[in-house]
Amino acid sequence: MVDLDILQPSFDKYQFGAMKGRSTAHTLISLLHEWMETLDAGGSVRTGFVDFQKGHVDHNLLINKLLSYDIPHCLIRWVHSYLSHRRQRVRVHGDLSAWTRLFGGMPHGSWLGLLTFLFLINDLSIECRVMIVR
Repeated sequence: MVDLDILQPSFDKYQFGAMKGRSTAHTLISLLHEWMETLDAGGSVRTGFVDFQKGHVDHNLLINKLLSYDIPHCLIRWVHSYLSHRRQRVRVHGDLSAWTRLFGGMPHGSWLGLLTFLFLINDLSIECRVMIVR
């Protein structure tokens, strides 16, 4: 688990992924509590779950999104530097392709990949909760 103390205030309070002291159990308890409150008030609950296994991160979109939060600019510059001028090539049966510059994506399995995903979906959870019918 990553210690995101400096960034945690930027995230929706209902974000549990990779947050210090939070787990899947916290997510489930929060969901059940929200659903029960809605049902007790005579509302209805509809739920959809999405499993984001692979996604494409547009670097410009990410940087603009980070700028919209109260994040120290030195961190945003670091993220930009980390993502800028990335290249890749493919090996097939021992043959290598030419290098290609990447304008999106994230290094697989990186801590920064998780962090950027959390920022990209942060406002999604806020919008979804607004749709609860009471």
